[in-house]
Amino acid sequence: MAMMGEEGKKGGKEGNNLLGSPTFMELENGRFKCVETGHEMLAKDKESYSQSKRCRLGLIDFALAHNKPPLNMFKQDPLSRSKLICKLTGDNVNKSEEHIWKHINGKQFLNKLEQKEMGKVEEKQQEESKSSMDEDDFWMPPVGDRWDFDDGGDRWGSGGESGQESEEENQADGQVEENGRESEELSRRTKRMSIEIGPSSFASRKKKSKK
Repeated sequence: MAMMGEEGKKGGKEGNNLLGSPTFMELENGRFKCVETGHEMLAKDKESYSQSKRCRLGLIDFALAHNKPPLNMFKQDPLSRSKLICKLTGDNVNKSEEHIWKHINGKQFLNKLEQKEMGKVEEKQQEESKSSMDEDDFWMPPVGDRWDFDDGGDRWGSGGESGQESEEENQADGQVEENGRESEELSRRTKRMSIEIGPSSFASRKKKSKK
């Protein structure tokens, strides 16, 4: 680690340990195997292998294959094994930690990333706004659409409607009452309307027919 720090201070080696150290697994024969690349070595060779070009390329390929950040922003260039293509900017990048590090810290990449994040936020807000409007449309049907030709008697006297709709209508008319008083009031209203509307119109028709 100290060696890496010194190289970083010298400049020109920024990001060359971007993916950290490889993972080693001890084998029964006393040798060690690199989990990411599958390479086997003696214990004394672990340190030097960790910094070898073969190991670093292996780490990049492993991260690429498993969609691990920051390699989840890149894909293999089909025309060249030694190059990657940035999914965000479309640029070609050399398959080395140093070049990958420089690219993901560059202005173009960061600007595109910011635009993408902003787009996600706006899209999420639009979806939330739309779903909220849909709920309003569903729960608050336009007044009059369902009861245009209703004189009120069927609405209050019929028990065929669902409890939810009856409850909504009660709230809309401001009649939040106890069940007993409410049913008494409704039956009185139904009787009164049948007296006012039914018999009087029936009687007038009778009189006309006699003449």
